[in-house]
Amino acid sequence: MLQESVYCKLALNTTVSNAIVSNIRKNNPSEGLVQVLTITEKQFSRMEFIIGEQSSEILDNDERLVVI
Repeated sequence: MLQESVYCKLALNTTVSNAIVSNIRKNNPSEGLVQVLTITEKQFSRMEFIIGEQSSEILDNDERLVVI
């Protein structure tokens, strides 16, 4: 695992992207790690989602009934 939280921001061009990165540098936290990866919109659109089998912890029947 590389990340704990991922934030995404759209930049219309390289100039805006550089300004965003510059702003992040100015406001970097005193502790922790911030990593910036700049990709094009075309690269972003080719992102692949790999999802495993869904499982639900929610009981939707009488098994959730507790008699006290």
